[in-house]
This record gives sequence, structure tokens and C-alpha cells, in this order.
Amino acid sequence: MRVLALSGSLRSQSLNTLLLKEASRLAPEGMAFTFWEQLDDLPHFSPERDEDPLPPAVADLRARFHEADALLFCTPEYIHAMPAVLKNLLEWVVSSGDCVGKPAAAWSVSPSLEGGARAQASLVHTLEVMSAKVVAEASLCLSLARSGLDGDGRLKDSDQAASLRGALNRLHAQMAAS
Repeated sequence: MRVLALSGSLRSQSLNTLLLKEASRLAPEGMAFTFWEQLDDLPHFSPERDEDPLPPAVADLRARFHEADALLFCTPEYIHAMPAVLKNLLEWVVSSGDCVGKPAAAWSVSPSLEGGARAQASLVHTLEVMSAKVVAEASLCLSLARSGLDGDGRLKDSDQAASLRGALNRLHAQMAAS
């Protein structure tokens, strides 16, 4: 089962990107992760640009969405919402229909006590409008300061690692049922 993992951060060593990498290590057997890391290559969305030939990054993004069995997003929180670059990504995908009925999990990780809950809620709302099948039981908000990861980017807290594994198991179950 193929999971497309998408970080909403442009930072190469962001907590969100690192958590997705940790998820790929903790995933149940049978879950294969693909990371799409061209967020900074996407042009600003405009309906006039959404026609053939598509910009190369958009064509690649849509192909990855189409091939995926499930979507896993991890977003930072900026001004109590998901960042504009992640919203732009979603705007490029909405007209393709590749989210419709597709299992999706929305994660947010933040050093704040709320763990980016507002950004996660914003992401969930957008995915639901796009008709993705958001798996609430597979969605997470983690409060995680950089000190919560070891030098290899692995979670230090066993409870958080267990939460992450549980979320991945629930997403895997939804993928199997779809």
C-alpha cells in the first residue's frame, strides 16, 4: 500500500518533515512511503495556469497523488493555520479529483503546547472540502520541541512513538478497507 507523505514546511530539517521520515520507519509492514519534496517548486495557483501543459512540478505532484493509496500530511502552524505553501499545493490538486474518496491523515507537529491543532483543523477542513476520506483516528497533533527527537530524527518519547504507530495502523486499516 502506497502512502504519499507531504510536509507543509519548506525547511529541510523541519519537525514536520522529520516526523514523516520517522513515520516511514515506524509504519506497519506493507506500507510504502513516497516523499514529495518539491513544495518550493510549485508556482502560485491560478485557474488560468491549470491547463496543459502543466508546470512540471504540478504534473509530478498530480501523478504522485494519483498513484497513492493514501495521503499523509504533516503541517506546521503559521498564524493559527496551515502555511500558504501547503494550501497552494492543495489548490493545484483539487481539480484533478485525485483526493476524492482517498484515505488521508492530517498531522501537525509544533513546539507549542497545542501541537499545531489550529493548522491541523484547517488542513482537515480543506481535505474534507476536497472529498478526501479523512481518517480522524489516524490524525495527530503532537507537541514536540526539537529536543523530542534524537540526533537521527527518531522520537525520544515512547508514548508519542506509540501514538504515531497507532495512527499509522489506523490509516493502514482504512487503506485495506478502501
